[in-house]
Amino acid sequence: MGRVLLLLALAACTEPRSAPCQEVCKREAECVEETNSKIPFDEKECIAACAALIQDVATSGAKVQQHIACVSRETTCSAVLECK
Repeated sequence: MGRVLLLLALAACTEPRSAPCQEVCKREAECVEETNSKIPFDEKECIAACAALIQDVATSGAKVQQHIACVSRETTCSAVLECK
């Protein structure tokens, strides 16, 4: 459930310039497709929102960095989709 909320939060903005965000959102999109997950996911919205949220160091930046680290560390799609 926390994962879905993070995805919804990530889908809220439009700032598509962060390479780490591009990488993590690409990996998540691949995993959503590979696992036939029912999680609603739009890679472009994810990138834009992630890049915007990562800029907000005071409230959301650290959480986004932790999520990026989790997705980068995990080797299986099921584990990637469990990252919060």
